Amino acid sequence: MTTWNIGVATGCCLEHRILDVLSAVRAAGLTGVELGTPPNHFDIFDRASVRDVGERLRTLELTPVSIHAPFGGGLELSAADARERQAAIGRIAVAAAALKDVNGALVVVHPTDIPRHEADVERRLDYCIDSLNTLAAICRGMALRLAVETPLPHLIGGSPDEFEWILRRLDPSAVICLDTSHTTLGQHWDRFVALGDSRIAHVHASDHQGQFDDHLAPGDGVIDWAHIASTLRHVDYRGWIMLELKCCAAKSHAEQFTHAWSQATRLLNGS
Repeated sequence: MTTWNIGVATGCCLEHRILDVLSAVRAAGLTGVELGTPPNHFDIFDRASVRDVGERLRTLELTPVSIHAPFGGGLELSAADARERQAAIGRIAVAAAALKDVNGALVVVHPTDIPRHEADVERRLDYCIDSLNTLAAICRGMALRLAVETPLPHLIGGSPDEFEWILRRLDPSAVICLDTSHTTLGQHWDRFVALGDSRIAHVHASDHQGQFDDHLAPGDGVIDWAHIASTLRHVDYRGWIMLELKCCAAKSHAEQFTHAWSQATRLLNGS
């Protein structure tokens, strides 16, 4: 039986400095992280901050598996304005360079963050794929891989048909990041797994109560984790399972990470 490495995304604690969150990750016993990029969390434009993160990762013996590239706040890879698209590409390229500096591997991006009913879907998809392929080339040049995340179901790219359209045109070097919450909220997990198959290289794992992207620990919501594990084994998934949690003030970060890691290990790895 496949046993997956389980890590945690630091961006879940977006109001806290990444150096503190990394220490909490190690205190919880985890060894792999996805670096978050909210400005108050990790300033990827500050070279000293990037050096500090690299040093903390080495000191704590943490593996920087991936970085979640900036999104939202006007950063949109499918923007109608070419200057806006270039600005988004530029910021993601800076995130990629930061990951390269700390010896990471995967740059996770949102293809779009635009609700389907608010836009010309076909035109947005065209802009999106151009941006993604530009980023894939940038990542290749840094010996990194671009990982395209499955969006929430109400966003462009969040339906299986739209995501399949993207995949057919996506640079072969780019891979897929499956989000358990996004895909199961739309009741399309199986279809997305089938679409991704051998290109699935990363998984964001969180649970929900059936309506919203709650970012709960696996087992604290309604997702069928036995089915998640079974389908990932069916496509011979070998990458990391990265916990994407919503940090709360009631418990320490280390306590929350320990709880989520324990439940994910039991539900996904059967131990």
